[in-house]
Amino acid sequence: MKVAFTSDVYWPRINGVTVSTNIFLNELTKLGHQIQLWAPEYPVPEDQKKLHHSDPRVNRIRSFGLFFSKEDRLVSPFERGRLFHELDAFGPQLLHVQTEFGLSWQAIPYARKRRLPVVQTCHTYFEQYINFYLPWLPVEFAKKIARMLTHRWFKHADAIITPTQPMKEVLQSYGIECPITVVPTGIPEEDFHGIDKAVERKQSQWLLQFPQMRGKKVLLYVGRVGQEKNVDFLIDMLARVRASVPEAMLVLAGNGPYLNTFKANVASRGLEASVLCLGYVNREDLKHLYALADVFTFASVTETQGLVTIEAMMCGTPAVAIGKMGTKEVMAGDHGGFMVDEDVPAFSDAVTRLLTDPALYEAKSAEARAYSDLWTASRMARRVETLYEQVIRDYKPR
Repeated sequence: MKVAFTSDVYWPRINGVTVSTNIFLNELTKLGHQIQLWAPEYPVPEDQKKLHHSDPRVNRIRSFGLFFSKEDRLVSPFERGRLFHELDAFGPQLLHVQTEFGLSWQAIPYARKRRLPVVQTCHTYFEQYINFYLPWLPVEFAKKIARMLTHRWFKHADAIITPTQPMKEVLQSYGIECPITVVPTGIPEEDFHGIDKAVERKQSQWLLQFPQMRGKKVLLYVGRVGQEKNVDFLIDMLARVRASVPEAMLVLAGNGPYLNTFKANVASRGLEASVLCLGYVNREDLKHLYALADVFTFASVTETQGLVTIEAMMCGTPAVAIGKMGTKEVMAGDHGGFMVDEDVPAFSDAVTRLLTDPALYEAKSAEARAYSDLWTASRMARRVETLYEQVIRDYKPR
């Protein structure tokens, strides 16, 4: 099949949509399909352009910055003619829209004009996120706008993909009647398999670079450092865990707009010596960090997927996470760790149990590796492939 992807975020912008889009781009290519992606052009240093603009499957569209989200871009409305020309040259059988903004506003009319079926993925629960981007709006008013816009964005689809069942139910509650299929992103096996925790704990590159981690019980968070990720919860958790396990240390891998505020909150609790912020970590280095960690700690309550818990499990590291939204769907109970309520004592007690009970830890580590095998990217790509075939077969132009 020939499939055109559009996404308003992609490398070098780092978030869950970028990762998911990249994974399906690669996995569907492995299955023999021709996939082309249209994404915004980003202002990057000259020495990094080759890194982010060298994939022949990725077509960059001129864009401009957003005043309310400096990390993101909006494609120029004057690029519509060029987009149509490039899509015509590719000749797709299906359009797969990954985001709800500028590129979808241009690409969906193209699909309707050319009588192509449209699949859309809903990656983001905007009702929960909108006040982080537009904090000046009254909360209930903002949520009402998010519901209205979400309905408007997805009413054009011939099929919708959501990464979790709860997100599917959210869309249905908005009155969206289009068929909705649940397909998690999945994790590329090659990214995280084959790592040995015992070896990493003895000679990890991270221990050489950050010797303050040596001899510590490492509690790891990986992801965007935004207020919506509930990272301050981890500060309260760390303080409580350290009362029983004084060698416990919290390590954050990721950047984001809340990072400086988070560091200030850590300092106000006197925990600077027990918290390490690594900033952005290259994906190829992540498995070594996951394997070094003792427990993966994830407090976000707004995730549409929460697949970082599965990445940690692939490296044999048990996860303790709050059982909300996508995380609840992914862990489905205490698989590979503990899924708890948004309660500091309960979360902290689960972490402490893993750190102080060797037999429990080994059992959960083995369980984590076994459970993570159910979430491989190749499995999920075959499910998307089947959906594409069905949508193309059943398509009736509007």
